[in-house]
Amino acid sequence: MRIRAIIEKEIFHLRRDPRALYFALFWPVILLLIFGYTVNMDIKNIRIGFIDLDQTSESRALLQVLENTKYFQVTYYSSFSWQSIKQWLEQGNYQAVLLIPSGFSQKLLRSENSDLQILVDGSDNNTARILLGYLQGATEHYYQTKVMSESNRLGVNFSSPITYSFRFLYNPSLRSQNFIIPGLIAVIMMIIGTILTSLTIAGEWDRGTMEQLFYTPIKSYELILGKLLPYFGLGVFQMTLVLLTGIFIFRVPFQGSILLFYFASALFLVAALGFGLFISLISKKQQVAAMLAFLTTMLPAFLLSGFIFPISSMPKLLQVVSYLIPARYFLNIIRAVFLKGTDFFALWSNFLALFLFSAISFAVSVKIFRKRLD
Repeated sequence: MRIRAIIEKEIFHLRRDPRALYFALFWPVILLLIFGYTVNMDIKNIRIGFIDLDQTSESRALLQVLENTKYFQVTYYSSFSWQSIKQWLEQGNYQAVLLIPSGFSQKLLRSENSDLQILVDGSDNNTARILLGYLQGATEHYYQTKVMSESNRLGVNFSSPITYSFRFLYNPSLRSQNFIIPGLIAVIMMIIGTILTSLTIAGEWDRGTMEQLFYTPIKSYELILGKLLPYFGLGVFQMTLVLLTGIFIFRVPFQGSILLFYFASALFLVAALGFGLFISLISKKQQVAAMLAFLTTMLPAFLLSGFIFPISSMPKLLQVVSYLIPARYFLNIIRAVFLKGTDFFALWSNFLALFLFSAISFAVSVKIFRKRLD
């Protein structure tokens, strides 16, 4: 009987708290769907620049092989400059550039080594390694199906393989920490920044002091600024600590502008703190606020920001959802500033997105709090 009473009491509590019932029933399914769709080590839709200096049927056949795979999005060029290639890779237009030298087909048919030059953005070491495997597999398939059949038709004893000349830019050693540490800074600060402010207004409700604030002449935006600014200063201090940790402990090279790094960090912190304040305003309970902040930042920041898995390999729906994750834009900025030394103009769209997130989160928080005051 006592066990039955305990069971009935717990069912009664669940019925009175629909939020707990929601988390218990739906979050396992949601997590399974998110992990099932995003945890995929296959890389798809890799942007490749294909520079064809040979301009023969053999080189165009290689282009067709790459275009027929599900892994590449190929853009064709008949000429190039080294400055253009550097700009393409630095701005993230392409993840690799494949250069077909002049005389490529003639060397193949004369049984001579035919060298392909591949320039890869090594700032994402995992994608770079997988990309090389895909490119080698595609060129070997081309060699077997196109060149071998042509050489047999001409009666040429062709036995020389295609050789490769690789060059990794921005992370020549493909060191994992150079890729992971900047991404971790973005993910960790998103989680911490949101949780910090998610407990502020909710804490006032828990302590019963919110009613006292209603009788003061303070305005809504003044209260919100007063709540945000101390945590903003703390966030800047934390950002400095993780920056120094990444540089001096993990030995991640910092190639860019320190002012650009802090400008991006300031926008990102305002977006994260504003989102945490929004959660605090709608929850009224510190425990609920902390849970919401953790769940709505940790999983999206890890899975949908491009931290581990390339966004281009995700389903279209999740790619659209990723545009709503501020960590996506800050992660693009911080990796480019750390490893490439990219300037503001190459990253302006990411800065604009962070500014919009910051402005919207603050405006929505002010509006909600004003309604609460009314």
